Amino acid sequence: MACAGRVFVWWDRDCDSGGRPIRSDVRTAGRELWEQTCHQTMAAIDECGPAAELMENAIAQVSRYLDRIHAPFDSRKHGLVMVAFCRALRRYRAKLARLELVGGPEQLAERAPSQSWIAQADARLELENLVRRLSARNAEILMLRAAGHEWKEIASLFGTSVAAVRNGFWREIDRLRWNSARIEA
Repeated sequence: MACAGRVFVWWDRDCDSGGRPIRSDVRTAGRELWEQTCHQTMAAIDECGPAAELMENAIAQVSRYLDRIHAPFDSRKHGLVMVAFCRALRRYRAKLARLELVGGPEQLAERAPSQSWIAQADARLELENLVRRLSARNAEILMLRAAGHEWKEIASLFGTSVAAVRNGFWREIDRLRWNSARIEA
């Protein structure tokens, strides 16, 4: 499990961030593929640090998928875990390529959000206000997204397409922003 002379580990948990149990066959596949995924991460982005988070997310995603389709427990889930990990790594690498530097430390300090408790409280109040103004359906979608569900999972829960769920959600958010800006002006 070494990567450029350092040992990396990931937190092999029983439950995902949403509190849903992770299947043991998927966790076993993740442990057996860990060293290989570290090497792939190193080859793709020249560092191994993000491999742990990518692996955790891939394992949780595969476990949710297998539970959703009621797949039997089997010891060979390596292919699914590897595909999920490689997709996550590819998305992560694309995200890194999109990052744009804004300047040196002085410019970054100007752009840094305030860490005061007042700013945090204001942000929390604004979020609560937004959730109260959302329709029941979009409030539920927001909670599902906050719990880590993918758009595809949410669309299947609502019995509609991913585009319909996502576009409807963001359309309402934009409408609420526009109405807020109009009231403040």
